[in-house]
Amino acid sequence: MKKIQLTGRWNVDRFCRFVLAVLVCWIVMLTAAYADTAQNGMPAPQILKLGILPDSSPEIIKQRFSPLMRYLERKADIRIELLIPSDYRELVRQFTTKKIDMAFFGGYTFVMTQRETKAVPLIMRDIDLHFSTVFLTHPNNTKQKLEDFRGGRFSFGDALSTSGHVMPRYFLHERNIRPEKYFSEVRYSGGHDTTAFWVRDNQVDLGAANSDIIKNLIQDGLLNKNDVRILWETPVYTNYVFAIQPDYDKELRDRLLDSFLALTPRVQAHQEILTALGTSGFLPANNEDFEILRKAVKIMVPQ
Repeated sequence: MKKIQLTGRWNVDRFCRFVLAVLVCWIVMLTAAYADTAQNGMPAPQILKLGILPDSSPEIIKQRFSPLMRYLERKADIRIELLIPSDYRELVRQFTTKKIDMAFFGGYTFVMTQRETKAVPLIMRDIDLHFSTVFLTHPNNTKQKLEDFRGGRFSFGDALSTSGHVMPRYFLHERNIRPEKYFSEVRYSGGHDTTAFWVRDNQVDLGAANSDIIKNLIQDGLLNKNDVRILWETPVYTNYVFAIQPDYDKELRDRLLDSFLALTPRVQAHQEILTALGTSGFLPANNEDFEILRKAVKIMVPQ
C-alpha cells in the first residue's frame, strides 16, 4: 500500500481542510436525515412520562403500577418515567403544561383537563365503567342512614376527586343534603386512604371514599375489614381513564393501545399486572363514556 506523505505546510493545510469538509458534509447529511425522519413522525419518543392521580400514598401507587410499567416498556418498546404529583391539581397542571405525556386521571380531573388541552381518552380498565363511592363510618357507630348524621363531622377526599368529592356530593344533593349546612364540619382528606383512616380513628363520623380503593386497602392489609363499616354504596358511574396528549406520536399511541388490549388473565405473566390494578382487562376509552359525569360536574361545579 502506498503511504501518504504530508510534506510542507501547504499539504498539511489542504489535508485539514479536506477532513473538515468531510465532517461538515457528514453532519449536514445526518441533520437532513433526522429532519426527514421527524417530519414523518418517526422515531417515536424514547421516554414516556406517565403521571398517576395521587389518590393513595406514593408507595401504594408504585406497588400498583410498577408491573404495568415493566410490561409496557417491553411490549411497546418504550421507556416509562413514573411521575406522582403532590395533589390532583398538580396532575392537571403538569398535563396542561406538557410536563407529562400520558396520565391516569380520575373522571373529574380528566373532564377538567380536556376542557383546556383536548386530552385524548386512550384506555380504561373494565371496572372503570362501573365505579361507586362508599360512605364509611366507625363500626361502633350505631347510625344506619346518611340522614342520621346531621350535625356530625364529615370528610370528602380530594376536592378534585370524582369518587371522593364530585359524585358523593352529587348523590348527597339528590337526597337534599347540602354538606356545608347539614354537617357540623366538612373536611377534605386529600386521599381515599386518609379518609378511611380518619373514620377508623374517629377523627370524623362519616367519610366518602372510592369503593375500589377501600377494597384494595383491606386486601393489602393496610386497613382491617373491622376498622370501618360501609353505611351506603352509591349507584355506579364512569371513573378513571388513561389519557394522552392530543399531538402525541400516533404510531406510539397505537402501540400503547395494542399493548394494553393484549393484557388478558388467560396469560399467566399478565395476571400480576391485572391483579395489581384490580381489573380483568382493558377497553378502549371514548369521550361518550364521561357524559353522565359531565352533567354531574355542571350541576355540582358550575363554571
